[in-house]
Amino acid sequence: MKGTFVRTAVVLAVLGGLGGYAWFVERGKPVKPLDGEETGPKEKVFDGLVKQRVEELLIEPRGGEAVRLSKRENAWRLLAPLDAAADASQVETLLGGLENMEAQQVAAESPTDLAEFGLEPAATRVEVRVAGEAAPRVLLIGDKVPASGEVFAQLSARRRVFTIPGYMAQAFEKKAFDLRDRNLLKVQRDAVRGLEVSGPEGRYALAREADEWTITAPVRTRAGRYSVDGFVGLLESLRFDEVAAEDARDLKPWGLHKPARTVALKLADGSTKTLEIGTSPADKKFHARVGGASLVAVIPGAVVEDLEKGLDHWRAKRLLEIATYQVTGIEIHEGDKVRKLARSTVKGADGFDEQKWKRTAPDAKDVETKLVDDALFKLGGTEASAFVDDPKVLSAYGLDKPAFRLQLAMEKGEPVWLELGQAGGAWHARRPGDDALLAVDAAKADELVKAFAGL
Repeated sequence: MKGTFVRTAVVLAVLGGLGGYAWFVERGKPVKPLDGEETGPKEKVFDGLVKQRVEELLIEPRGGEAVRLSKRENAWRLLAPLDAAADASQVETLLGGLENMEAQQVAAESPTDLAEFGLEPAATRVEVRVAGEAAPRVLLIGDKVPASGEVFAQLSARRRVFTIPGYMAQAFEKKAFDLRDRNLLKVQRDAVRGLEVSGPEGRYALAREADEWTITAPVRTRAGRYSVDGFVGLLESLRFDEVAAEDARDLKPWGLHKPARTVALKLADGSTKTLEIGTSPADKKFHARVGGASLVAVIPGAVVEDLEKGLDHWRAKRLLEIATYQVTGIEIHEGDKVRKLARSTVKGADGFDEQKWKRTAPDAKDVETKLVDDALFKLGGTEASAFVDDPKVLSAYGLDKPAFRLQLAMEKGEPVWLELGQAGGAWHARRPGDDALLAVDAAKADELVKAFAGL
């Protein structure tokens, strides 16, 4: 019995699709332009519409909440059902769709019953107000065309019913939340000059100095450029997933009267913008607001996941973060012995520039470029195993008389240096502008010293 029912259902579905197709073909024909002459290209629904001249947009779904947007001082804003900044990219996409929308087929030139096409009333009414035009342009979107990926539509100024691609109709099934600006902090990463963080993991601060990030509290030590830049980029693009309260007067329900975490962004213009994070309403979701704002939003958990890693996550763990191609000179100090190397550029046999290295002290000798590159790669890949934020006297780490000192001349900026000391079998490193010492695994320290000893 079940098999018979399934076969019957399939037959009926196929017959229904064929019937719908036949009905549409019977009614449909290639689109003609308004003057009735046949042309090759399809007709634009809104003839001559230029999206830059649109000043207002109204989307009214059948039985739903109308969404009205208006352009003010070249910025789009939601006016209904709430007053809020609009997502400019979303609005521009909609307007671009209207500007380029083409009619696909004519369903009826003079229909007698618009309800037959889902146009009485329309499933969606789109009203476009254009600068310099007295009346708005109105597009009515109806039902789906049977057995087709198209949708019936009509311009309110004309009787003719035509079809448009279904995906274009779906673009206007937007709610206010879809079109509002959900960027919470509204900051540009290049404008961020510092961060002050507080939370269960402690309090600490970072500052951008030139193109480098530095942890400035509780200790001054280098920060990892990529980890901090990635976090600042995350803040720049932080978008809320939902609104918990548009105008919260009492912050206790969201845990924001005493935020669990705060991130204060110091900006280039001298202002500060603070992200406050409260309770978690769901897994990997958190209540948050911008300090002083009444909007309480729900944000994804990526920001908190980074903050939970604590201060060590932001440290520059590599002894030196360098690009080997930017190194133009090397000085290697081992006790009283000093070796110097210089890079030069020469023309190769193929006519292209080649980088050559030469030892200039204590004697002159060509050095294989690969050996130099390998040593620099070893330096850039060696990481600290731990950090000493409150070091004792340098002699306790063998750094009063370093066993190994490396100074690098760079294409741009000041030379950088690194010192390695050994005491009691333990190795520690010191680098410029860093109040912390770096513990280095003994085997890795030996490998690094040997790599430069061969130059």
